[in-house]
Amino acid sequence: MVDAVSSPRAQLVELLWQLKQNFDQENDSSLRFVHFNTLLNDPVYRAEIIKRATQSENRKIRALGNKLQQANRDGVLLNKKPGSKTVSPSVTNPDIAETLKQHSPIEQRRQSHRGTYTWLALAAVMLGVIGFFGYKPLHEALAGRHVVQGSLTGSHTWTANTTWILDGIVYLEGNSSLTIEPGTLIEGRPGSALVVTRDATLFARGQEGAPIVFTSNQAPGTRTPGDWGGVVLLGSAPVNVANAQIEGVPYGDTRGQFGGRDAESSCGVMEYTRIEYAGFEVYANNELNGLTLGGCGSNTIIRHVQVHRALDDGIEVFGGTVNLKHIVITGAGDDSLDWDMGWRGNVQFLIAQQHPNLGDNAFEGDNLKANPDATPISEPTLYNVTLISPRSHEKHHRAMTLKVGTGGHFHNIIIDGFSGETIDIKDTETVQRISNGQLTFNSMMVHKIGSRGLTFFETENLDGDDDGGFDERRYFQSSAVNAQFGTDPLLTRDAYSLSHPDFAPSARSPARNGASSIPQGEFWDEAASYLGAIRPGSVQNWTDGWTSYPLN
Repeated sequence: MVDAVSSPRAQLVELLWQLKQNFDQENDSSLRFVHFNTLLNDPVYRAEIIKRATQSENRKIRALGNKLQQANRDGVLLNKKPGSKTVSPSVTNPDIAETLKQHSPIEQRRQSHRGTYTWLALAAVMLGVIGFFGYKPLHEALAGRHVVQGSLTGSHTWTANTTWILDGIVYLEGNSSLTIEPGTLIEGRPGSALVVTRDATLFARGQEGAPIVFTSNQAPGTRTPGDWGGVVLLGSAPVNVANAQIEGVPYGDTRGQFGGRDAESSCGVMEYTRIEYAGFEVYANNELNGLTLGGCGSNTIIRHVQVHRALDDGIEVFGGTVNLKHIVITGAGDDSLDWDMGWRGNVQFLIAQQHPNLGDNAFEGDNLKANPDATPISEPTLYNVTLISPRSHEKHHRAMTLKVGTGGHFHNIIIDGFSGETIDIKDTETVQRISNGQLTFNSMMVHKIGSRGLTFFETENLDGDDDGGFDERRYFQSSAVNAQFGTDPLLTRDAYSLSHPDFAPSARSPARNGASSIPQGEFWDEAASYLGAIRPGSVQNWTDGWTSYPLN
């Protein structure tokens, strides 16, 4: 059965189901409802819906339409290359039909009918699967399931043909390794998390078309932030506090320790991976994050990672020198990206979208609350960042809050739509970082900030003065920063969509110009000569194919 579901024809049925789901979410008044059964069985209706999809303003619907238009040539779901010899539908999929041999016309018709019946039977089975399990990718609905508990030692591989269920906090420890195959689904039960300790290594290398997905064990439609804990990677790179212990692991448990002297160490690989609905509250005011990185070194690879709807922070970095590239954080319950304890990594291509009635800051940066001058000083370097938030009537969203002595270098940034203010610098130690060059800003485009879209910064007087009289407005609007305030980056209306966002500015966007030069080095993409995380006018971009934005 699994072999049949993995066949090209079954995959096309799943594409049609995805198309229906996306059309239903679009709430298009001209297309009230897509009838899935008719979509499968009526080639005229199917062609009409696919054509409409190829002309949609919604990028995801348009991409699905283009894929299906290629597959739906001649009005039937075939999987053949242009110019190939026409064959009976019964032989286009060897997984579910026999090869058509030379027979009489009557026998050929019988074989053709068998292929049609096989196709209808497969569709019926798939509809039954969808009805029984709720919508999931079909390999998830039919895969085996394996519950994982306690400690893992030695070498382990989690395969894509099995759904892996986390039950309680699962520790990978003791010079052990865990390899996760592309396309693998990992579900977390309430109270669960995956903690990769300082001596262990994670290899989670998904693919664009087969991402690794960590998600809630609850049924789709009922999932909420905090359904499970999240993923924690701990390493031995420098942090600015002795005997550092990660949040969420009981105090005194050595499996929660992190930090060391090896700045180039590695916590492993996480690539083309999604983490959804994570961040349960361990105890009062202490939640795990979607992805927690404690003391991870520069040889750690964190690329093409999305954290979606975490209860607390999307990603929190506790010290170390870990680099982040091609990161999407959506709907975080607190901050999208939070750092402290002396983080000194690099970031390029990061998108943070705050949801209207959730969260606090897109970025919250600290050095160390107990000692703002503790070394190493937090000083990440970021290029090509897009920070987006609707001007919420219920939440006071800031693009950045930088405090307790953090440094940092922020370049080529688009900030659009926050209800509070652009950037709040707190504490005199943080202001001092500006004076000594450890905190810098260059090439920023800021649009629609504050209740009326023109506030940008808030006035701090008397008890509200938390930075020794530092005037953010004067500093950020000075020539030293090279920031454009009130300039529209021309994001599409879908940039604020919670279910199918498109973060690319239009081809006419002024973000095409005025970028700071990208540093040289193996990590950096020096061709990104624009503001924001996505090149203006991009029809396809690095977020396509592996991200997803389910609301529950």
